[in-house]
Amino acid sequence: MERRRNPLLTLLAIVALLAVSTGAAGASGGAPMSDWSAWQTYFTPIVPATPHGPASPAGLPIPTQSPSNALLQAWVNMIPSLPEPAQMAHAEEVARGRNHPTIVGHGPAVTGVAARNEWAYGNQLLNSANPGPFFETFDNFYGTTWRMIPHLWGAYAYRGADSVVLTAEKVVKDEKPYDGSYSMKIAASVPFEAGVSREIKVPPGSEVKVRTMYVLYDHGGLHDGNVLTYDWAALGVKCDDMDAEWVNGPWHGQWLPLEHTVIAGPEGRIMIFLQVISPLAENVNAYFDDVQVWVDGEPYQG
Repeated sequence: MERRRNPLLTLLAIVALLAVSTGAAGASGGAPMSDWSAWQTYFTPIVPATPHGPASPAGLPIPTQSPSNALLQAWVNMIPSLPEPAQMAHAEEVARGRNHPTIVGHGPAVTGVAARNEWAYGNQLLNSANPGPFFETFDNFYGTTWRMIPHLWGAYAYRGADSVVLTAEKVVKDEKPYDGSYSMKIAASVPFEAGVSREIKVPPGSEVKVRTMYVLYDHGGLHDGNVLTYDWAALGVKCDDMDAEWVNGPWHGQWLPLEHTVIAGPEGRIMIFLQVISPLAENVNAYFDDVQVWVDGEPYQG
């Protein structure tokens, strides 16, 4: 996804081109289909080691090697060119002030009634606010420490594959009685773009709505007194071989929804992406849970 001469800017430019607002869109009626050969070289499938083969990438992502001061400054110098979701994340953090309270983050911690929003109480999604039925609650994983992949999903990275952590989160999660009560965690402390994806089949031409809950850890990163929060989460929905359509979530510190609706193409293939993008070397932790899918208004049955 990156070009050799300026990898970060090219990566972010492609993300910006893919980002769309919420609403109905579809693979029918001339949806775009790009030539991805320019960036496919940088696509890394993330696969845990198994008795049948080695891990990809080899080794584990922790500990992460610290970047040099020169490289850190180079990343900071690119801030003016970062896309809109990154700038929105930064603006939100600045508006709340350096020492603002937060529900999921570096603190001071919000407690009591203030820790509740429409979907969650603190770091836990509430069954009463999210009744389901759900397509995925991330209760079944395979792999090893720091390389835990949800069952039936694939994991990938376009940047930072060696350092990105994918794991079953036990603290920031949905409420029991879901078996295991985990969420999908994607994290790193270097610039990265990584996620998980899964394909389903639906009737051609059907209306498909996908919704997921996400939360970004409010890390409050500073550099020489400047706020360096520029990371965001994204939901992508892809019809057949058409370009994925993206909805961005730049808000930090509490559970919030991402939702998008498409019209299935002639083959009825729908791919769902849950992705995290961070252009800087900050302590980025993102969580996804309670994925819902409706096909023509009815919950997807699989």
